[in-house]
Amino acid sequence: MTYYNIHTHQPSGEPGVVEIVNVIIKDQADEMKECSARYRSFGIHPWYIGNVEEQMEKLKTFVSLPGTVAVGEAGLDKAATTSFDLQQKVFRAQALLAESAEKPLIIHCVKAWQELLAVKKEIKPSMPWIVHGFRGNAELAEQLIARGLYLSFGSRFNSPALRKAWPNRLLPETDETGVGIRTVYQQLADALALPVDALASELAENAATVFFFP
Repeated sequence: MTYYNIHTHQPSGEPGVVEIVNVIIKDQADEMKECSARYRSFGIHPWYIGNVEEQMEKLKTFVSLPGTVAVGEAGLDKAATTSFDLQQKVFRAQALLAESAEKPLIIHCVKAWQELLAVKKEIKPSMPWIVHGFRGNAELAEQLIARGLYLSFGSRFNSPALRKAWPNRLLPETDETGVGIRTVYQQLADALALPVDALASELAENAATVFFFP
């Protein structure tokens, strides 16, 4: 059985696990040191927006590298100190880059759901959008899924929301919690009253639908 971890900052290197390691682009950082993972995503996180022109140039370079399977995490966060207008500009730029690069977009969103959906309506993306670390309620999950988004769940989640995403809008992750992906699979399976292998089979199909793993 293969386990998928679509968003982690702590690569495990475990056998039988396909994981996408997220690299956040920051000012004066050497992100190339983090490029050894087989599969990666690169993005400008709303907490770390700095020299936008420089960060976007880096992002364009990294997105073209072999093994980069997604853009992000990009996003909107009303709890961040970064100007929200600037966040919207940078998020839109990354969403457009994901389109031109034909890669899915992994999203960080805090208290900005209507603004997120407004950008999606404006851009009309053909590539999948994935809200990572989703902890919202079932009503919000239903709204996002109705607009074509995928939801990625880690070890902390709202069970009714999880059931809204099951089966074909659900993806698994560990983020930076330190909780292993096998544990996350067991927690998700328990909440859905499913055997782990049945969950794993569906999650493998979802991951293959969203991501291209060369």
